[in-house]
Amino acid sequence: MKIKSLFIMMFLFINVYANQTLKVGVLAFGTVNWELDVIKHNKLDKKYGIDLQVIKLASKNAVSIAIQSKSVDIIVTDWIWVNRQRFEGRDYTFYPYSRAIGALYTSNKDIKTLLDLKGKRLGVSGGSVDKTWLLFQAYTKSKYNQNLKKIVDPVFAAPPILYKKMLDKSLDASINFWHFNAKLKAKEFRKLIDVQEVFNTFDIRNDVPLVGWTFSQEFAKNNKETVNNFLQASYEAKKLLNSSESQWDRIRNLMKAKNDNTFRALKEGYRNGIVKEFSADEKEAASKVFELLYKEGGKSLVGKSTHLDKETFWDFNPDINW
Repeated sequence: MKIKSLFIMMFLFINVYANQTLKVGVLAFGTVNWELDVIKHNKLDKKYGIDLQVIKLASKNAVSIAIQSKSVDIIVTDWIWVNRQRFEGRDYTFYPYSRAIGALYTSNKDIKTLLDLKGKRLGVSGGSVDKTWLLFQAYTKSKYNQNLKKIVDPVFAAPPILYKKMLDKSLDASINFWHFNAKLKAKEFRKLIDVQEVFNTFDIRNDVPLVGWTFSQEFAKNNKETVNNFLQASYEAKKLLNSSESQWDRIRNLMKAKNDNTFRALKEGYRNGIVKEFSADEKEAASKVFELLYKEGGKSLVGKSTHLDKETFWDFNPDINW
């Protein structure tokens, strides 16, 4: 009887240990849900001893509040926010989720450079300190010695509204999140310029992912195996989405792709955004990007931060073969 009881206790202990709960907070209709669904469906969380709980939230502010109140353990946000929090005494850290880059799209064939936007209505998501908007301002100053803010008539609005305004032609061009740009591409809008061209202009040759998994450094140190196992599961889900058509077919309803062109554009956009490497070179490039954004956005964007804290980025090396 004692031996039987001992085995039961050992089983319960192993079971609890092997399934540590990890709460991930995401926007209810965000693209991050695609990857998390692949993790859950393929039981990649269970493979790595995690009970992954996806907490869907209504807004970006709600996501930020959730991580700060410790209602969730991990969110997706940008490293500028993480770095800003660190300079305000909060210990958040970041590991890349996607390098899908911002871009400016238009359907006007007469618009061939940013200077051709003079006097035209340019939609901008994310407000006056949107990072893509700021990077395009830096680019315009460097390339044309012009102030983009004085060239265009900016219209700040939520991403879905900008998308609809592009479709009804009440905007001449827009800077929007990658998946809305993918939908525009599917409707034969064209890309005028993207962030990678800005990086090239400033001799930033490495891909710099702006958004990533974000969590408390203290939490990660106390639960290092769990956090790293989740990041590994994330990479394995990315590998499936990078190579498997059946995975995409399964999540098509989740993507709300109304036609084949949109479905293909979203799939291509996601795959192009996969971060396959994040080394010291990418971190050095991120410091250069910070300098650009600091110069253009100032304290409204970066808060008290004056440089990129080296501990903004979590140290992890995934075991993955692409």
